[in-house]
Amino acid sequence: MLNYLITWIHLIAVVILIGGLIFSQLVLTPAVRNAASDPTAQEVIRLSGQRFRTIAWASLITLILTGAYQLLNESGSARIETVWGVVLMLKLFLFVIAFGLILIHDFIMDPYAPASKPSLNVPASVPASSRANTVQKTILVLTLAILLVASYLSKT
Repeated sequence: MLNYLITWIHLIAVVILIGGLIFSQLVLTPAVRNAASDPTAQEVIRLSGQRFRTIAWASLITLILTGAYQLLNESGSARIETVWGVVLMLKLFLFVIAFGLILIHDFIMDPYAPASKPSLNVPASVPASSRANTVQKTILVLTLAILLVASYLSKT
């Protein structure tokens, strides 16, 4: 029973993380793009980004803890040394890349910081919000790829 509960919590954390990323990329960003010069719209993006960052990090910590629990409860190295184990390593590799990009997005680029805080020093040819949006799109694609690999793992 505990294993099912842990799996359920893991899946809820995935839904929250990917759902928030999809909402941000398909609803919030396009809606504000039309009102880019409106300071109220920019404030909505900043505040929603700060709020989602808290939720996303709670989801990430939950994913790490429940994923580690599930990995430790697998049938040991006999299962890890199979094709299933190789696919699992691919999933973990993709997760590490996504996690690294989330760290860069949230703590180095920091697109949701107040305007007075300086962000990453890069040439002004590409706006910081555009770079952060590209990184967020990459994170979304990686998390969807992780979900695809996880669905394969659940069938084997």
